[in-house]
Amino acid sequence: MSEGTSPGATAPGFQWWMVANFAMGAGFSAFVALLIPPYVNEVTGDAAAAGVVMAIISLAAVLGPVAGTLADRYRAHRLLLSGGVLGMAVGFGAFALSAESSNLYALDAILIGTSMAALSAVGPVFVVGARLPKKLEARRMTAYSLAMPAGQVVGGAIIGVAANAGWSFSDRFWIAAAVMFAVFVVTWMTSKGPERVLHAAMYGSANEAAAADDDDSEAATGGSDEKKSMPLKALLFSSFGVFLLVSVLTSMANNGINNQISNIMPNVYGISEAETSTLISAAGLLNILLFFPAGKLMAKRGAFDVYSLGVVLRLVGALGMALVGLVSDSPVLLAVGFMQILYQANPFARLAQPGTAVGFATVPAGIANGWLIAASAMGSFLGSVLGGVFADKWGFNSVNWMGFGAASASLVVLVLGLWPKRGGMSERDPGPDATAKAQVHS
Repeated sequence: MSEGTSPGATAPGFQWWMVANFAMGAGFSAFVALLIPPYVNEVTGDAAAAGVVMAIISLAAVLGPVAGTLADRYRAHRLLLSGGVLGMAVGFGAFALSAESSNLYALDAILIGTSMAALSAVGPVFVVGARLPKKLEARRMTAYSLAMPAGQVVGGAIIGVAANAGWSFSDRFWIAAAVMFAVFVVTWMTSKGPERVLHAAMYGSANEAAAADDDDSEAATGGSDEKKSMPLKALLFSSFGVFLLVSVLTSMANNGINNQISNIMPNVYGISEAETSTLISAAGLLNILLFFPAGKLMAKRGAFDVYSLGVVLRLVGALGMALVGLVSDSPVLLAVGFMQILYQANPFARLAQPGTAVGFATVPAGIANGWLIAASAMGSFLGSVLGGVFADKWGFNSVNWMGFGAASASLVVLVLGLWPKRGGMSERDPGPDATAKAQVHS
């Protein structure tokens, strides 16, 4: 390293294991959102049934704390990360095979939900658990987070093309399974070195980092994670518990609408299935662009401010969609605009929420992120169930109003419960001496 060079400046943002988050974008934001609700609705003729299946997927994801605890306790981060992607591949294949047997929908949904829980709980820990300096962490989280909208773009495009070609739902599920399996192979082959680096930071073993593969690793920034487990009651009745409540409410708003988006857009605004797929792909492209300013903002202002902006944008998007839905012959451009605002909250909320969770938590990174995933899953579960019930009783625009109510509550809790305590978030920048160790061997 030359004199005057910022320590860790040569460390790359993107690492190949991050394609696991591509699987989350393609799997959840495209394949699940575009295939499962309309498929279940078509087979059963019941909007509430589609909501129940989506709710089961979300409810299974409350196993996030279990996945995070297992990964931290048994040093199984790579296994759970790759296994989550493989589980999604198997889940989509199971949906293809169960096209003629609706009795298996719940089991398929549980498999996909638990796989997403493992992937979501462990993936960000490779970054926020590695004790990186703030700027490098922001760069890594930006790269990791960008993989999700990239997957959303590709997944949405694939399903859009397949829908236009008249492919059956079963064939579309097989495509989804093939994409997930390909990503699993890449994830497993490229995550060994980064896992060694993570373990060096979490468990204090510098020798593990030194043994990491040259192309995939960096030296850990040193020091073990000093946060210990704490009683459940103390964990929930703390600033971290308040953050989890915000996560439940904002996820309820976001996923409650997203999980019915393939039904909302045609039934409320007259936008076709293929056009909805295109809009979701477009949202992913815009996400990619917005992750860069979101990452710069997080490096400058910290995770909490960026997360707060994401919560506000979700409120604005949900309210706008609900208001436009009240107008007969809804203005399509306005509907699309507010839908995009809802989706463009994701770069800010998703990029910053792992760092915010770890900042408020008094438990290790894997467990903290596991609880975050569980809270988000619980919100998605509640949003899916209520969204299905609302749609069945009052029409699909009522789902937007439900989302607005949850988004409003999340902002109130954030402002009253977290803003006064944001100065107490733990400082995770290890300083210049430790930063100097964050180099990539080449």
